[in-house]
Amino acid sequence: MAEGLRLVEDALESNARVVGVLAADDVAGGTAADLLGRAAGRGALTQVAPRREFDQIADTETPSGVLAVVEWEPLGLGALTPADGCLLVLDGVQDPGNVGTMIRTAHALGASGTVALDRTADVRNPKVVRGAMGALFRHPVAVAELDAFAAWAERGRYAIWLAVQDGTPAARADRPPRVALVLGSEGHGVRAAWSERAHRRVSVPMRAGAESLNAAVAAGILLYELTRASR
Repeated sequence: MAEGLRLVEDALESNARVVGVLAADDVAGGTAADLLGRAAGRGALTQVAPRREFDQIADTETPSGVLAVVEWEPLGLGALTPADGCLLVLDGVQDPGNVGTMIRTAHALGASGTVALDRTADVRNPKVVRGAMGALFRHPVAVAELDAFAAWAERGRYAIWLAVQDGTPAARADRPPRVALVLGSEGHGVRAAWSERAHRRVSVPMRAGAESLNAAVAAGILLYELTRASR
């Protein structure tokens, strides 16, 4: 479910199949009128509901009055093509808001894709969809088990870089043609299973006494450092 005027517009502009659009009656004749017309033109079912009923269906606390049902599935590894650049890998990132923000950031900074490993929040979670702000429909997103991804990355000649607190500052590291940047869960970091597979450990330098960064913030800083040469 994609909720919000901007997000539904992004879905309509992408290659995702919009099955249906629901609008509250207080916006259907105003801000959402054009959107409903475009959705119907693409073959989507459109429906208007009383605002009280719409609010009961919506997932957000203060619904904007528009939502859509969109057919979208993450890729499997077989459909993900290895490519030069940086690939973002989420290892057990459980907060769906962070997952969505990280996908949005990866898309904005030019990462070649994002892989959500097992134990990571479902990339179809409504909070992930909202956090990604349309990037989910434009940016390659795949799901995989850790061992399967590690084997795929080795075949694709990826260097595995782990985001940790005590690593080499990412800005000082020489980046090979293909890097898989692995970020772990908010509370525990990357899994121990990565320790023997990693080629480098990288970090964001912080002043003494500072707490660890939010996972999405750390991902943004590291992705910026690893992708800026190609932008």
